[in-house]
Amino acid sequence: MTRPLSARPARAVVEAARLVKAPDWPETRAWHVVADGQVLVVVEPSYGIGQRHRWTWRLPTGGASRQTETTREKAAVAGLAAWERWATNNEK
Repeated sequence: MTRPLSARPARAVVEAARLVKAPDWPETRAWHVVADGQVLVVVEPSYGIGQRHRWTWRLPTGGASRQTETTREKAAVAGLAAWERWATNNEK
């Protein structure tokens, strides 16, 4: 996907996005947030000490979240917000 996008097209992509199991889900337990056949966000389980059922997200372009979320859906929403900021950013 090309960037930068204006706010309206970026919002349309976010609204069309869906959370689906990654093709390698049996091995990784990762999920993908996809729109128009493109992976926007990767959501993965976090196995930190004392953390139970936590999820992290990362953009395929790089940059993982340091925060964890309680559900994969919340991690997907946080990742989509980051993707929208990335996609509408005019800086290179």
